[in-house]
Amino acid sequence: MAIRIDQLDDNIGIITNIQFYSIYDGPGIRTNVFLKGCNLRCRWCHNPEGVSRWPEVFPYYPNCTGCGECVAACPSGAITLIEPTKPTIDKVKCTSCFQCIEVCKTQGLAVFGKFVTVNQVMEEVEKDKPFYENSGGGMTLSGGDPTNQPDFCRALLKSAKERGINTCLDTNGYAEWETIESMIEYVDWFLWDIKSMDSHAHKDWAGVGNERILENVRKVAQRAKLRIRFPVIPNINDSDDNLKKTAEFIESLGPNVEGVDLLPYHPYAGAKYRLFCLDYNFPIGEGYNEDRLIEMMDIFEPHVSEVTIGG
Repeated sequence: MAIRIDQLDDNIGIITNIQFYSIYDGPGIRTNVFLKGCNLRCRWCHNPEGVSRWPEVFPYYPNCTGCGECVAACPSGAITLIEPTKPTIDKVKCTSCFQCIEVCKTQGLAVFGKFVTVNQVMEEVEKDKPFYENSGGGMTLSGGDPTNQPDFCRALLKSAKERGINTCLDTNGYAEWETIESMIEYVDWFLWDIKSMDSHAHKDWAGVGNERILENVRKVAQRAKLRIRFPVIPNINDSDDNLKKTAEFIESLGPNVEGVDLLPYHPYAGAKYRLFCLDYNFPIGEGYNEDRLIEMMDIFEPHVSEVTIGG
């Protein structure tokens, strides 16, 4: 079914992917639905294809032959060849008309983001339902950030609950409180990112301060179960001071916080940026020090019931 932007309502949204049989991002075996769009701009983001709200085109270098047909087909002049086989796309000029996709014969360009209905998503999610029943799993909404499509996100959560499916909402928490509050009754677990207790550093590296995020999680912790997710970014938020302040803040949220997941910076994320001809601010191919992660667990453990490495 072809869906136009002017047809969007709370039954229609935009996703980048549905990941089946996941053992991360919530209890049990999960089906992860990745909604497109994010209201933060974290410079370490591992999913750059999920940041923009709308479907968009990225070059995919392994398949590109440098034929130049996409350049000729683009009516807005958004595509240029910076090397014989390396197209780059100006996101400001690109109108997502996808004429370049139509002429590319080698799949050297890729579209991320497709319009779907609630029923289309739930039909896919229910394929994993036998696994949920045996493992305590269910559906996780991720992104991007799902609250960036609030009506569609709420409709998916509501539909899952009506079908008896456990739900997790994986969010950075930077949304209007009314948006989050309207979803609470349909969420079994919140997976909540806390990146830094220093609001100035948070704004420098994620694009916004942390005040709204912390205030929202205080309110959610009074009404719902949570796991806090702490992305470990080298030389950005991994100082002992920030770790201790984060652990103390999490402890203050009360018993509904059932654990903390330390999510170490992924050294291979930069390869994706290179494929998409995007700049990346961090080393490529260097993993986070495992001994340091153990030290971090020691800082958190006096303050929370459970600490894990990974989601």
